Amino acid sequence: MKQDRVAIVGSGLVCCLGAGVDSVYRRMCAGECGIRPIDRFPPEPYPQKSAGQVPAEVEARLRAEFPDDDLAGALVREAGTEALRQAGRRAAAADPRMGLVLATNFGPMESLEWCWRERVDVGSLDRDTFARFDQFPARMAAALGCAGPRLQLSLSCASGAAALALAADLIRSGRADRVLAVGYDLITEFCWCGLTNLHTITTDCMRPFDLNRSGTLFSEGAAAMLLERSGLATAPARGLLAGVATNNNAFHMTAPPKEAEGSRQVMAAALADAGLAAAEVEHICAHATSTKANDVTEAAAFRNLLGDRLAEVTVAAHKSQLGHLMGAAGLAEAIVTLEIIRGGVIPPTVNHLTPDPDCPVDCIRGAARTRSVRCAITNSAGIGGNNSSVVITAAS
Repeated sequence: MKQDRVAIVGSGLVCCLGAGVDSVYRRMCAGECGIRPIDRFPPEPYPQKSAGQVPAEVEARLRAEFPDDDLAGALVREAGTEALRQAGRRAAAADPRMGLVLATNFGPMESLEWCWRERVDVGSLDRDTFARFDQFPARMAAALGCAGPRLQLSLSCASGAAALALAADLIRSGRADRVLAVGYDLITEFCWCGLTNLHTITTDCMRPFDLNRSGTLFSEGAAAMLLERSGLATAPARGLLAGVATNNNAFHMTAPPKEAEGSRQVMAAALADAGLAAAEVEHICAHATSTKANDVTEAAAFRNLLGDRLAEVTVAAHKSQLGHLMGAAGLAEAIVTLEIIRGGVIPPTVNHLTPDPDCPVDCIRGAARTRSVRCAITNSAGIGGNNSSVVITAAS
């Protein structure tokens, strides 16, 4: 059943390619990649010594601007404030009808590392140190003026898109008139050690849908979208969140089912929620983790969803430039998808040299491509069998 469409009135992004949606999108269209050597902790013990860290000058500015926050909190505030500013709103003005949905894999892990080191160094833990972690959602809500419902979810790497689905539900149910959805994650040594133990990180670069791909590369940042009830929006709509869906494979903790059937079903459910047919999809933003299992099964899911039309549909793989933003990935990719609809240019898939015959998708090899897109779908998946999908359409 078609649900009310939700207006996207603002977005914000800070990641390894810098801060600001417009700046990041321009750099993506120019074919840049934000992966760089890790300098936040000694990387020597780890096979992969590069990641998608935010630029050093951005980190320095955020730490100076928000000295009382975990860096993850500074990232959330940076992206959230930009989204509010795009919609003509001020972060300091508390709005009881504005909710906040946070999405993450690791949460404010820097704060927990501080707690652990404090305990090791002095033998005790100060309650105020732990408060940065314990009170994180409340602190972010107060800083961004979100005095309505506030929630934090973690559906592994499907979290960002799932936050948009939950935000849309809050608006459709009448619990809020507008919701700020923010996905975030930070690279700390604890996180990098855990991610390394998953054995999915490549020692090469990311090559989505390439025959010689060998794994993913993780990154950090925050992505925010401000959603409002369509028809009651107080700011011009930049696009429409036409449909949303989440599901779970109920198959395996890490492996996708045959031909990523859960992904096909969640994309079909998001289209049904939007009241649209698969024939109306012009562009797909793929999860595209550059792993052997994901890319082949995801390409099969696209084929099963679109049939022979797959050859006509462009398939973006933005992780090749942004890295895998973990809890922020789905939201960041939704923002880039929105910019594609608004700007008519699709950033390229970089490092793609040898097409994999088992991944027969048009993934924009080599250079950005100009194309008019009015209806796009994003696909996200994560450990635990989580899947999320959103349908974004032009504002008019």
